[in-house]
Amino acid sequence: MHQSLTFLATIGTDPQIMKTLAIISLLALLTISGAAISDQLLTADQQIAQRVD
Repeated sequence: MHQSLTFLATIGTDPQIMKTLAIISLLALLTISGAAISDQLLTADQQIAQRVD
């Protein structure tokens, strides 16, 4: 008889790879949030300049 295996049982998990993916994901989130903050800071000067004109 053939028993179907779950996805994790057929591929297996590697703790080192999971840690690496978690670090990459955290760095990506930090990069995106940093870009959003810097974009707000850089465009704030443009909005002030447009109001003065």
